Amino acid sequence: MRHLSLRILSILLTLTIVSFIVFILQANALGDSASYILSEEAGGAAADAYRASISSDGPVMVRYIEFLLSFISGKWGNTVSGQSIREIIGYRYGVTISLSVLSVLSAIAISIPVSLISVRTGTIADKAASSFSVLFLSIPSFLTAFFLILVFSMILGLFPPAGYIQPSVSLTGWARSVFLPSFSLSLLHAALITRIFRKALRENMLKPYSVSLAAAGASEAQVLMKGALKPSLPVLYTLIASSLASSLAGSAVTESVFALPGIGSLLVTAALSRDAVLSGTIVMLTALSVSVIYAVLEVVLLIIDPRSRRES
Repeated sequence: MRHLSLRILSILLTLTIVSFIVFILQANALGDSASYILSEEAGGAAADAYRASISSDGPVMVRYIEFLLSFISGKWGNTVSGQSIREIIGYRYGVTISLSVLSVLSAIAISIPVSLISVRTGTIADKAASSFSVLFLSIPSFLTAFFLILVFSMILGLFPPAGYIQPSVSLTGWARSVFLPSFSLSLLHAALITRIFRKALRENMLKPYSVSLAAAGASEAQVLMKGALKPSLPVLYTLIASSLASSLAGSAVTESVFALPGIGSLLVTAALSRDAVLSGTIVMLTALSVSVIYAVLEVVLLIIDPRSRRES
C-alpha cells in the first residue's frame, strides 16, 4: 500500500513539473497566438482585445494555476481557434493509441521469434539479427518512413502514402491507412527489443539452472525455453512497456510524415500557434499515459518476479 501511495505521488509530481515547464516555455516563447491567428494588418488594439478574450494577458503563474485547476476539473476550454480541446483531443488521441498499440504488437511479432532464432552466437541468424538491430536503431525514423512510402506506396502501390480513414467508415481502409505508419514505428521498437531481449536470453542460458539442464541432456532448444525464457520475461515486459510509452510520447514525426490526425501532430500545431493551454493539456495527458503504463509495469513485475517483491 505504501509503495502504491508513493507511486501515485510521484505521478502527480511528474505531471505538475512537466506541465509547468512546458507551459512556462510556451508562454515565454517569441510571439504569441495573437500573431498566429490575426492577420498582419491587424493593429495592436485588435491583438490586445484578442489576448483579453482568451485570458492570455494575465500573469504567467496565474494562468498556469488556472490551467492546472481546469485540467483537474475536466474543463479544458477551447483552442486559440475556438475548437473544444476535449473534442479534438478525444478524436486524435484515439488515432495515436491505435497507432502505438499496432506498432508495439508488430514489434513483438518480429522481435521475439528473431531473438529466439538468433540466440546462438556466430550463426548466420545471429549476424542477420545484429545487422537488423544496428540498422534500424541508427536510421532516423523519418527516413524509415520515407523509404517505406517509396517502396510500398510509390513503387508497389499497395498502401496509401498518407492520410487516415476512420474504422467506422471503412475497416479495410483504416487498416491500409495505418499499416505503413505502424510498421515504420515497429521497426525501431523491434530492433531495440531484439538487441536487449536476446542479450538477456544469452545471459540466462549461462546461469546455473540452464547449465544443469544442459548437463542433464536437454537440447539447446529445451534449455532456451525452460531455463532462459522465463527469467528473461521481466526484461521483455519492460521493453514492451517502454516501447508503448515512447510510441505515445514520440509519435509526432511519424504522424507528420504520414499526415495522421494524431496527438503528436496536434502538439506540433499547438506549439506553432503558441497555444499554451492546448500544448499543456496534451503534455499532461501524454505524461499521465506514460506514468500509468510504467505503474502497470511495476504491478506486473511485482506479480511475476519475486525479486521485485523483496526489493519493494
